[in-house]
Amino acid sequence: MNKIVVHGNDGKVSKGHSSDFTPSLPYFHLATLENPSDSVKFWLENLKAVFVVMNFQGDFLHLDTHDFDQVPFSGKHIVVTFKDGEKFYGTSDLNHRNSIGFFIFPIDPDSNTIRAFVINSAIASVDITE
Repeated sequence: MNKIVVHGNDGKVSKGHSSDFTPSLPYFHLATLENPSDSVKFWLENLKAVFVVMNFQGDFLHLDTHDFDQVPFSGKHIVVTFKDGEKFYGTSDLNHRNSIGFFIFPIDPDSNTIRAFVINSAIASVDITE
């Protein structure tokens, strides 16, 4: 099961495990860390992003790199700016930009995030840096 951190449009963050997250469905279930024996249904349209992570603690002292020159090319180099002002630097093929969202992979090799699915309605802009 994937370790997932869910960011809602309302700013709420939930952490847990999911075995049915897929962008092709409008919702998925999360067994939260607070209540792992029960699952919560999350609708993608109500979210900002879904982060697949290595661990739930992360490293709060780690500062993500924003240097695209150090990243091997694998997709378009992009900066996603969310409506709340947060930025995500990563690579993406942007093939599913017209659907509810798309996957982005962090450019920082030491990031706790493996990949993220960002929801188009929560995005203010997508800048291609190449």
